[in-house]
Amino acid sequence: MKSKPRKILGLVTLAAFLALTCCGRPVDLDCSTTKPRLVVLVVFDQMRGDYLTRWETLFTDKGFRRLMKDGAWFDNCHYPYAHSVTGPGHASMLTGCSPDKHGIVGNEWFDRVTGKEVGCVSSNRYERVPPESKAGLKSDSSTDKWKSASPEWLLTPTVADVLKDATGGKGRVVSLSFKDRSAILPAGRHPDSCYWLDIRAGTFVTSTYYRDRLEPWVADFNSRKPADQWFGHDWLRFRPDVDYAASSGPDDVKAEGVGIFQGRTFPHQLTGGNKKLSTLYYLALYNSPFGNELLLDLAKRAIDTLELGKKNDPDFLCLSFSCNDPIGHCWGPDSQEVLDVTLRSDQVLAELLEYLDSKAGKNGYTLALSADHGVGPLPEVSLQHGKQAGRVDPTVLSKDAEKFLERSFGKTGEEKTRWIVDAAYPWIYLNQELIQERGLEQAEVEDALVRWLKQQPGFLTAYGRTQILRGLPENDAVGAKVRRSFFVERSGDVEAVLKPYYLCTSKLTGTHHGTPHDYDTHVPLLVYGPGVVPGVHSEPVTPQAIAAILSKALDAPAPEGAEAGLPEGLFGTLRQSAR
Repeated sequence: MKSKPRKILGLVTLAAFLALTCCGRPVDLDCSTTKPRLVVLVVFDQMRGDYLTRWETLFTDKGFRRLMKDGAWFDNCHYPYAHSVTGPGHASMLTGCSPDKHGIVGNEWFDRVTGKEVGCVSSNRYERVPPESKAGLKSDSSTDKWKSASPEWLLTPTVADVLKDATGGKGRVVSLSFKDRSAILPAGRHPDSCYWLDIRAGTFVTSTYYRDRLEPWVADFNSRKPADQWFGHDWLRFRPDVDYAASSGPDDVKAEGVGIFQGRTFPHQLTGGNKKLSTLYYLALYNSPFGNELLLDLAKRAIDTLELGKKNDPDFLCLSFSCNDPIGHCWGPDSQEVLDVTLRSDQVLAELLEYLDSKAGKNGYTLALSADHGVGPLPEVSLQHGKQAGRVDPTVLSKDAEKFLERSFGKTGEEKTRWIVDAAYPWIYLNQELIQERGLEQAEVEDALVRWLKQQPGFLTAYGRTQILRGLPENDAVGAKVRRSFFVERSGDVEAVLKPYYLCTSKLTGTHHGTPHDYDTHVPLLVYGPGVVPGVHSEPVTPQAIAAILSKALDAPAPEGAEAGLPEGLFGTLRQSAR
């Protein structure tokens, strides 16, 4: 049953339709006549699509509900591929295609050429700007493992690249996030400004791929040390008027994590367990809602300093708010912490919209909002709701798989040689040289491992490389998603698919994502701007449609390689129905 607010939205949409078609005359709402001077992509990392309906009545009228009421709301938006994680999500939204085309098959993958793992934006050709800080711990950024980052692994253009081509380079592209991959992948090849957080120092950085020094406005922002303002503060519940337990779940759940010395329950400390500022504090900040506020402050500085949306040629601004993701991983989607960061995200969005209104005008920008993936519930919570659920230890799984291959095809003969050269869910990379030396067929080894995986607790199915390349049955819905996640030069030899509500993790707390199941693929899609027909759309759509939507707003062609078309009825002509 639809909630009352959604009925109201439907009445508003009907009223708008009747007003626009009075006297039976069609009204042209083609947005090409109202080309905005600013196009904005807003991403909330790990925000599941059902959060909008689940907590709709708790939102203000100025944030999510403003877009839901005054814009187009696609409530049946799913990623069409299997490996639903940050890198592929951010690459897919603005290229308009899936990993099988753009090549970003995961956050990291095994590179057979070098025999090492690579990150989706990793680079040893470039340096961090300013130079890398030496002190501190590793963060969630791939630039902790490699010198710096660039978009070179991305194989297809984005909307940002289209804008650059359409304006002869005059349209400016600005992309900001806590995560390097979340800033880099949407921004395309030649952004004017691309920055992410060095979480070890609490400052924003870039790469020599883009420039050799920080822009003055970013250097000035860093010099004020704005990330330090929450040190020693407690993360308290944002809305005292809301019954958090009734709207989400209990505060104390044993399978929840404790963060960075933050504790399992409210209030959560923000010191990183130290009396002085340290990397642990910045990690705690990242695992709190306040990091989103920091990014919003940087975005406002960018809008002001660069005068985005003020010139004749349109500009592009991408903001990916990362902090929802570690919070969801730590405490799970049914936690009070995720409810709290979602309510605070509503406030962040409201402030951003108000700021855009004041700087670009209410009809001066087109905005699309989505997420890079969803998240699965804590298995322990799923068990309480009567579902089959559990945790699969990837280390144990990999060892057992190696033993199976030894029993099936013989021991390797050397201590350091293995049948499996790399294994990180969902891909298993086989030792192709060893297979050839033993005179075995690649498909034979793959098929044996596939059969074995299907018998392991917690696994739904598995697919081999040869099987995928030969073609999967048309009625295999899971297989179709796996195929869209498969890129021949980068993917492994066998892909395992977990059963719903199972996690492949060695951790005993927290949760994850990365499966083809609905809770991981379902994300919001909201579109707002001149020419956008308000209303709720329940037809299936993918986040890749954002590429076509924003290209249409720019009156430019969709990026080469884009597969998702423009959703019907979003822009265009409304006509009175025939009687």
